[in-house]
Amino acid sequence: MQQLNLITGQTKTEIAIEFLRENMPYDGYFLGFSGGKDSIVLYDLAVKSGVNFKAYYSATGIDPPEVIRFIRSNYPDVEWLRPKTSFWAAIKKKGFPTRVTRWCCDYLKKDPSKKIPLDHRLMGLRREESRTRASRPQIDKFRKFMIYKPIFHWLEWEIWEYIDRNGIDYCSLYDEGFSRIGCVCCPFLCRKNQTQLNRAKERWPTYFKALEHAMSELYYNKEWYRQKSQGRAYTFDEFMANWYKGI
Repeated sequence: MQQLNLITGQTKTEIAIEFLRENMPYDGYFLGFSGGKDSIVLYDLAVKSGVNFKAYYSATGIDPPEVIRFIRSNYPDVEWLRPKTSFWAAIKKKGFPTRVTRWCCDYLKKDPSKKIPLDHRLMGLRREESRTRASRPQIDKFRKFMIYKPIFHWLEWEIWEYIDRNGIDYCSLYDEGFSRIGCVCCPFLCRKNQTQLNRAKERWPTYFKALEHAMSELYYNKEWYRQKSQGRAYTFDEFMANWYKGI
């Protein structure tokens, strides 16, 4: 069970619900929904708080099929947003994404939501997840948008405790050992230790076949000379191997 705040005497659930109510804008919240554990807890808290909100899912085209089916079955009211062109087509024009230059996040997730006229946005971001997230405030600003993070101070075990206690259905991938269920071909999977990457490649080979097709067109049309001149890759196989290792 969640511990009480020694100052307020409230649980984190009660604090989150109060946070949602205190900051509710007159036109309602935009709730960013991914189908992951944090977003389903955020959605449930928003419902319990009684605030006005509309949930949106940025369908990247490279999310696991299991996540897509889960959202369709359990959250039919969530509105789907889609990018102008596919991830594969964008690679040929924009170049390959990396852990540092992740244009894919902006293009696939953020850009499609810009047309929604709700500037006050709820996100299931938690400070525990990274130093970068911990360095930002609970109420943040990104361009014209105000970002609110009701579960910012929650720990992962508290997320799962809330899910279990409230009987919330969640995506089956978590029970199969997948700790993250975001984009299949994410540059964050690219590193020297390829355990997670290889598991994803075995589970969703069609995605990686499409990725390598798009990357091969990029390599032979734009990257071949630059890669060779900088001594990074002399063949497409070397180029692809470097990308998988995050080099």
